[in-house]
Amino acid sequence: MNSALQKYLDAASGLTNLTTTKAEQVAKNLVRSGEAAGDQVQDLVDDLMTRQRKNREAMVALIKSETNRAVHSMGLATSKEVERLQKQVADLKRELAKVSGAPAPAKKTAKKTAKKTAAKKSAAKKTTAKKTAAKKTAKKTAAKKSAAKKTTAAPAAEGDES
Repeated sequence: MNSALQKYLDAASGLTNLTTTKAEQVAKNLVRSGEAAGDQVQDLVDDLMTRQRKNREAMVALIKSETNRAVHSMGLATSKEVERLQKQVADLKRELAKVSGAPAPAKKTAKKTAKKTAAKKSAAKKTTAKKTAAKKTAKKTAAKKSAAKKTTAAPAAEGDES
């Protein structure tokens, strides 16, 4: 295929950054190579610019579509879905406050709530760890006492037999 025609097709694909000046150069190369008439230059430039814009738009739409498909297949929520759910929760809180007659709960940020939850979990883990350590220590102490009793009881039993 003629290199001038190949450059025209590459430019029309929309995958390269095409300025009007570059489109004019490509069209003039087509005229020089005999692939187009001299009076077609402006039509070729317009065609190149239009095709490139349409191809770019199609590429962007394809990328967005594939990205959305990938996000949904991973089970991730979009920002619009999160916003919708946040509004729904706020509405439900207001409705609950009206029904119960209690004042609406004060707004808490998600970060504060997450920090409080994390602090509670951390405190619970520490308490559990302390209890477990205390139980192990108590078991060891009981085992030592039991061993000591057996040791002291064993010689007395031997002495009785003789």
